[in-house]
Amino acid sequence: MSIQVILIIAATVLIYGGIMYFTYAKKRKLKEAMQNIDSKSELQKAETYRDNFLSSEYSYLKKQMNGLSIDAFNFANLDYSNKSAIKDGLKDSLRSAATLGTVRYQTVQTPKYLLLSGDDLHLLDTDTEGDISNHLIFNSERLTQATLEEIPQKGTMQAFAKQKGDNVKAYRISLPTDGSSIELVLFSALVFTYATTTTSMFSMNTQKLIQENVIANDFLLKLGEKYPNMKVAVPLAS
Repeated sequence: MSIQVILIIAATVLIYGGIMYFTYAKKRKLKEAMQNIDSKSELQKAETYRDNFLSSEYSYLKKQMNGLSIDAFNFANLDYSNKSAIKDGLKDSLRSAATLGTVRYQTVQTPKYLLLSGDDLHLLDTDTEGDISNHLIFNSERLTQATLEEIPQKGTMQAFAKQKGDNVKAYRISLPTDGSSIELVLFSALVFTYATTTTSMFSMNTQKLIQENVIANDFLLKLGEKYPNMKVAVPLAS
């Protein structure tokens, strides 16, 4: 075996070991922080955390709402465990009285956001360039028919959720339209079930990760308070 091959193998082992250690250290630090937080106190800061996020890296969400309030928000993901929902609810064109008109979804994973504004729930989809491509609005009539349920995690879903903490829960939301319902997966933390950036995957900013948990928990709580049919148990309120 040549010295070059030995060096390549050694470098690979060192890099892999470094990543494993970095990930382990991050998870341990986050676990300790989550165990020691005052959940009630943190939830009282949800509005501050939310507004800070919306005034900085997610300011484009506020711009898209064009002056409408954002009372709570969360990330959303395609539900790849439900093939019919993808085919009928996301891939085909949808026409709904609760939306802005005919909308076409594509089954490529791009960032999606759920924003609670008054009695309405806004679903924002983005294209591969990161621009808002679709903006659907579900009013109270639609939302009283919607469902939200906790679902088990496995595989990729679980791996990404654990990046935000061991106690992160997953949920499936079903939003009715004139055709098939739109089904999405969301979490009790701000989670995308695919890699967005290396920075987000390996962030060691524990305080920011806590804030992402608080913002998502607050969204679930507010949604359940407004629409009891979508009330679920959330980690920080348990």
